[in-house]
Amino acid sequence: MNDPPLTDREYAYLHVSGPGSHEDITKVLRFRPSEAWNVGDTNPRNGKPFRKMAWILKSDLDDTRGVREHIEALLLLLGARSEELRSMWLDYDLTLSCVGHYPRWNHGMTFDRELLRQVASLGLAMDFDFYYVTERERDEPEE
Repeated sequence: MNDPPLTDREYAYLHVSGPGSHEDITKVLRFRPSEAWNVGDTNPRNGKPFRKMAWILKSDLDDTRGVREHIEALLLLLGARSEELRSMWLDYDLTLSCVGHYPRWNHGMTFDRELLRQVASLGLAMDFDFYYVTERERDEPEE
């Protein structure tokens, strides 16, 4: 049986890290995280304790949608909590993480001034992780 051709996979999420517990972030933002852990919780992937607290909010869009759509969905949600996010600027790292898995080696991304203005107005850093996958790597489990 032939595998379907490789296609782009893209997604984005808000990653918050810093002092305290992930429950503190939930209280401030009043959103339930997609994933969260505290220092000392066991990492299910390797059995070791986490060294940092993390609070993650995913866009909940399918990963076949473009990263810009994921970002826009997150900005729509986060815009309603702009004051709460601004209250966290000094104590927490607020990062909009963008991830892409691509079957080709030539990929670029452009964001217009308005999207970047919205990201900056919320005090978010941006991180881009792009991976180029081969047919063989497609079926390997993600870490």
